[in-house]
Amino acid sequence: MHLKHLVALAIFAEILDCPAQGQVKLKPGDRIVALGDSITQAGGYLRFMKKVLDRNYPDLKVEILNAGISGHKSTDMSARLKKDVIDRQPTVVTISCGVNDVWHGFHDPPQGVDLETYTSLMNKMVDDVKAATSAEVYLLTPTIIKEDLLSPENVKLEAYCEAVRRIAAGKNCHLVDLNEFFNLSLRAAQSGGAPDFHPTSDGVHMKPAGDFLMGAAILRAMGVPMTAILKETLPAAPQFSAADPLFQYWGRWDMREAGSTGAVTVNTGSTLILKFKGKGATLHFSTQHYPLQLPTLWLQLDNGEWRITHPSEELEASSQPLADGEHTVRMVVKGFREWENRWDPPLANSVVFRGVTLSGGGSLLDPPPRPRLVIEYLGDSITEGVLVLTEGAGDKRPRERWPQFSDGRRTWAYQSALLAEAEPRIAGFGRLGLTINANGGVPPGIYSFPYIYNGAPIDKSRMPDAVVINMGTNDRRAAAEVFGPLYKSYVETIRKEYPNAKIFCLRPFAGAHSEVIRNAVDQLQSAGDKSLYYVDTTGWVDSRSHTTDGTHLNLEGNSLAAEKLAVILKRELIHR
Repeated sequence: MHLKHLVALAIFAEILDCPAQGQVKLKPGDRIVALGDSITQAGGYLRFMKKVLDRNYPDLKVEILNAGISGHKSTDMSARLKKDVIDRQPTVVTISCGVNDVWHGFHDPPQGVDLETYTSLMNKMVDDVKAATSAEVYLLTPTIIKEDLLSPENVKLEAYCEAVRRIAAGKNCHLVDLNEFFNLSLRAAQSGGAPDFHPTSDGVHMKPAGDFLMGAAILRAMGVPMTAILKETLPAAPQFSAADPLFQYWGRWDMREAGSTGAVTVNTGSTLILKFKGKGATLHFSTQHYPLQLPTLWLQLDNGEWRITHPSEELEASSQPLADGEHTVRMVVKGFREWENRWDPPLANSVVFRGVTLSGGGSLLDPPPRPRLVIEYLGDSITEGVLVLTEGAGDKRPRERWPQFSDGRRTWAYQSALLAEAEPRIAGFGRLGLTINANGGVPPGIYSFPYIYNGAPIDKSRMPDAVVINMGTNDRRAAAEVFGPLYKSYVETIRKEYPNAKIFCLRPFAGAHSEVIRNAVDQLQSAGDKSLYYVDTTGWVDSRSHTTDGTHLNLEGNSLAAEKLAVILKRELIHR
């Protein structure tokens, strides 16, 4: 963790009730139930707490149960208190409530909870817990709403925080004043020359720095010494580095420093597969380089359900201990924040996989056999899987949520490769064209093609059997006499790098420059390139029903395009 992420730790003693060293307020077998909203549901600060407690107080065997549900306010939490908290027989209860009560009041229409109702329900929750259990209650003041500390939301939030402080004092609860700590930490960073310090991704939801601040504050209130907390912020060295030959990588990965820094990718659909024998696996990622928001990942264990997660210094493959045996983990990069730098080092938005640690003396095994074929996909946001998902006609899809709305695993590119019994290798960037730069500082296609990112050449140890090009949509404003020669040169550049690959030039799904592309393919075929194909996608998808915004394919549109393309790929690659 960067030093700036620890800014203002010196003021902890002024903010928190800091017991003397050794006076930990936890007992053997304590069960902590954490009631909260999406910040709690995400679980970052709870995982950090568990890590500190397990490594420093293993004999206590403290259990932490997550009772967070996204979007919940005091009205929701009070209604489910008995089922989600009391019935789980806690010995310690933490209550984190208030952000949504205020934040949702600024929605259109307002859906917040007024201060009087909030105060009454918070009092009732404390009373109900104390009446039904002997649990110690820790009340957390709401953190912040936006990192503009004098925003209307934060100004209104202060009264709700004050209500929590009064309740804690009046009902003999432990107070963890997160609001005060977040405000002072952020203001110290902003005033002290660390403006890039962002504990949240969007003003509300926590990044690793925010989870650390929350978890550390709660642990200090529980009497855990600062030294025990701080030593757990240092990234643990993985048992097996990312350079281990038993890891199987699909996609474009920079492996030049895999044994030290880690394996790096900037593309959705990039995949990691590992097989191991043991009771658990912890995946290690670097997370310090994200200025605002973490990418999203898909994670699958033993061909079970896929779950969405984020890079973490220590990402558990399973939340529960596994049966001692052979297990397979698959990780696929789902979505990025499009506008952060993904081209010129130091990269602000990349996935950096450092390696794996196995529990119980586990060992890595040979991964599953690779598909015989490799298909590389070159294109724009439609290829990348941007805005595959939506939440209805009224959804405005704000930028900070694009990693959630994007999906590199369910894009037409990834799925068509699997249907064609091939390994997908996707290199798509939002806004990319032949006449236009992409988001994240990526140069036009003809210049970006030979690199994973600037200075990192593509790995030629496993050459693609086929290349699928989906370019032209973002060049629709370019004149045909400009775009045509560029497209022809682009294909020639790809052919030079991949002399034996079959190249499939797609008509862009919306039809931009379709005739120009067809003509370029005809010219190159006439010049002798017999492994070059034009794929007419006319009628494959309907912009009204198969897109989320008229341009980006939705899940159904991606599935339809994948199925139609796979037929062509299989015919040309497998059955000949």
